[in-house]
Amino acid sequence: MQITNINYFEKNNKSVLSGQLVLKNGKTHDVYFEVGREFKDFVAKDASPFLAASLGISMKKNEDLYVDGSVSERLMLNTNEIMKNLKSWGSEFKQISVEASSIKKDLEKPKDVGCFFSGGADSFYTYLKNKNKINYLIFVHGYDIDLKDLELYKKIEKNIVKIANKEKVKLIGVKTNIRETFEQYFDWSMSHEFALASVALFIRCGLKEIYVSCGLPYKNRDHHYMTPDLDPLWSTESMKINHYGCDADKTSKLRFLSNYSLVIENLRVCWVNKKKQYNCCECEKCFRNMLSLYVANSLEKFKTFSKGLDLNKLKNTRIMKYNLTYFTSILKDLKLKGDKSEVRNALEECIKNNKRPNLQQKIYRNTRDFIRYFDKKYSRNRMYWFLAKKGIIN
Repeated sequence: MQITNINYFEKNNKSVLSGQLVLKNGKTHDVYFEVGREFKDFVAKDASPFLAASLGISMKKNEDLYVDGSVSERLMLNTNEIMKNLKSWGSEFKQISVEASSIKKDLEKPKDVGCFFSGGADSFYTYLKNKNKINYLIFVHGYDIDLKDLELYKKIEKNIVKIANKEKVKLIGVKTNIRETFEQYFDWSMSHEFALASVALFIRCGLKEIYVSCGLPYKNRDHHYMTPDLDPLWSTESMKINHYGCDADKTSKLRFLSNYSLVIENLRVCWVNKKKQYNCCECEKCFRNMLSLYVANSLEKFKTFSKGLDLNKLKNTRIMKYNLTYFTSILKDLKLKGDKSEVRNALEECIKNNKRPNLQQKIYRNTRDFIRYFDKKYSRNRMYWFLAKKGIIN
């Protein structure tokens, strides 16, 4: 693979860095990162963001990577260790060689600190625990919100702006199409590691540290791709990436966050946003957070979960094997509390249905997985997202 045609330009009051990822078979991905022109001095006008974006793809395709442009010296030195981490994820990642036409040290000396912020539990926890240091929040359009869905983006951006103004911190709004490329090779659960690193490297000239939030405590060593060992390796001479949040599990974080009206009024965890809802209260991610709030005796306080727990839908919700860890942990907490409510009964049935589905459930899920395989391979999950956002499927 080759990274080429790196180009910086300003257009419509935006500062844009673009480039191309070209595979051996000639397939080309046009990738861009965009930020408001007021942050033009934050933009690193080199190929480092594209190295983070393409390294995993190159390893999966088993193609050596050549960068036609300049890359941070420290980042280049870290690539072997990064690849070692990626290879531990699975056999689909192969060791490759990485070369660049130019290697330079970052000479900038930024003084500010940023934090990736989505309005979710992990990013709220990271910000509030480090708010004495953080003076910039980074909100990305093109990650969990589709670039074409301007209505939903504006709705959520409005709350993020309100949070930043109330906290007297500055908001960096970044826009990128990198997820559209990643979806042709990885699930988002894997590729968001590369996506966060790419944006951090894009705006690194203005930030000496950038916090990324993790979802699992150290006691669970399976961090599902985004790990405390890997994240700091994307750092450069002038910008350090901090992996934060391994000191607490989901319920502990939400118990802490329940003390802040700012969180109670604005928490956003949903990744499906059915029918343009802020939190749909029906998807797997909404359920895992609502159940944690229930354990923390705080669910009724949170205004953004207005629909409450639908126990019938919980019982029949499909949960991926990795995410089932959250639900079994919550059930353990309920048992320790001596909880004998309908919520516990519904959660137990949900876990049972996912661990030991009956014949009808197996047929349904196998059929759905079969269709989704082709949807992912040939349509980049467009059918799934269309049906999910309409509220037709979970």
